[in-house]
Amino acid sequence: MTAYLARRFAYAVLTFFGITVVTFALIHSVPGDPVTFYIGKAGPHTIPPAVLAAVRHEYHLDEPLWKQYGWWLRGVMTLDFGPSVIDHQPAMSRILEKLPNSVVLNGLAFLLAAITGIPIGLWSASRSGHLLERGSSVVFFLLYSLPSFWVALLLMELFAVHHNWLPLFGMTSDDYEFRSAIGRMIDRGQHMILPVLTLTYAQLAFYARFTKSALDEVIHQDFITTARAKGVSQPAVLWHHAFRNALLPLITLLGLTIPYLLSGSVIVESIFQWDGIGRLYFLSLISRDYPTVLALTVVTAVFTLLASVLADVLYAVADPRVRVEGPR
Repeated sequence: MTAYLARRFAYAVLTFFGITVVTFALIHSVPGDPVTFYIGKAGPHTIPPAVLAAVRHEYHLDEPLWKQYGWWLRGVMTLDFGPSVIDHQPAMSRILEKLPNSVVLNGLAFLLAAITGIPIGLWSASRSGHLLERGSSVVFFLLYSLPSFWVALLLMELFAVHHNWLPLFGMTSDDYEFRSAIGRMIDRGQHMILPVLTLTYAQLAFYARFTKSALDEVIHQDFITTARAKGVSQPAVLWHHAFRNALLPLITLLGLTIPYLLSGSVIVESIFQWDGIGRLYFLSLISRDYPTVLALTVVTAVFTLLASVLADVLYAVADPRVRVEGPR
């Protein structure tokens, strides 16, 4: 097990450095830089050339690209990604400030999708071929195909504009500070309903269909037939025999979903003006905020690699053969 973990972490470190090179090259290949942001705010003829040169020097934009990468990588090793172009606050501080909002929003969506979609997938596998199961498959396929921005606008129109049941956007109401503790909790919960629903529907459909597909590969095997021949009930066959053997692909899926909780949803957070790191990513890209964009990308990459390693570890725990043969 120790050798297996060592291999996985070695792969993760090499992958991380590859991601830093690709990310740095891509962000610097996009037209514009932090100087473009300042010129766009103040106008091309209002900023003295010395000020623009100072900005370029502050962000090492006056040096060759390989030197810029060296400066940036040195900062990555110490979690110092430099000051933000927008407000000159440390980029990492801005991310840590917005991170809890995205974790709460996407975490609720993940839990709702998992605790709803996986049981539905179990039910679909047990009713495979029935008319109701085929109808549900079509519904889930349509849900997964719907674009999130369209669903978000539809929910806003129905529940906020037409019926005025829920807030249209934002994280809190204007009178949030004047409400009681319970009133604040209710207000925050009301603002979370529409973005959570928008983030949940596609994940729910994906988990349901993925669980059904994983079970379909197991449910027709000989040991399932033997269990049924011994008189084991259908729920016991599904939960104690089929589902346990279908856990391996589900572990991989759930492990790789973790980074989504931390990176947030750029589209959904922007539409609902939810102050998370997804919206921060969008605003940083618009303003050419290199330090924040690169910091967000690195943080997302790190959590993606850690989640991948965690999924592999759980995979090895669930199937001891993986520890000997290595990940497939």
